[in-house]
Amino acid sequence: MDRARRRRFGQNFLDDSTAKLIADDLPVNNQAILEIGPGHGAMTKHLLKKNVPLTAVEIDDQCATLLKDRFAEDSNFSIVNVDFLKFDLLQWLEEHPLSWITGNLPYNVSTAIIAGLMPRLSKTSGFMGMVQLEVAERLCAVPCTKAYGSLSVWVRSYGEPRLLRKIGPEHFTPKPNVDSATIMIVPRENPIKASEGFFEWVQLAFSMKRKRIANSLSTSYEKEMVFKALSFLNLSENTRAEELSPEQFLDLYQLLLKLKSQTN
Repeated sequence: MDRARRRRFGQNFLDDSTAKLIADDLPVNNQAILEIGPGHGAMTKHLLKKNVPLTAVEIDDQCATLLKDRFAEDSNFSIVNVDFLKFDLLQWLEEHPLSWITGNLPYNVSTAIIAGLMPRLSKTSGFMGMVQLEVAERLCAVPCTKAYGSLSVWVRSYGEPRLLRKIGPEHFTPKPNVDSATIMIVPRENPIKASEGFFEWVQLAFSMKRKRIANSLSTSYEKEMVFKALSFLNLSENTRAEELSPEQFLDLYQLLLKLKSQTN
């Protein structure tokens, strides 16, 4: 496969031993599997040994053809040749409830894929797959840590993430310039249910991460209003976004909406 094509699709292919290790980490118990970006089928081969239905979603038509031929004899295997970001995930989950989603995600779209999965996570058993290490750290970050940001809040609003393994560049072809990691995200028992606009507001709150949250929100709220809301929630005026849990973000957001409506 030519270099330009690999760059276009963000493709770095796993070696067999690492692919087996990752596939073995997927705790399947008779659930179906949805594999994102199977590439040449390094993980697919080992996932099919679990003897459950597996749907592979592959954007690259050359890889899709290769996989269709390679696993033609396995009745559990099916492939959809489409960009996963355009794949009808809700329909698939209706037909395969509580399935596991996995994959060695392309670096250039991994954040978009994970972010898109989160609102549907409760319909699955969870996600377990590989992303760039830096992205994994952001996805799994907790409050008061350097990596914690709006993406961390988004993920923790729907699921419980954890980092499983760090994977070095030597396990890929071609070798990437960064480390990778496998993560697992299982659905929260009580996911946060927020009105439309909440997560855009969280991004605003992190827009000046090292500043007080009152400064970050000053384009939309008077500082005194933010101070009043923080005080009501027993939080300091010096509170920064990185110090708040998803639940505290939701409480602050809802209170500010209420206070703002009272001034209109």
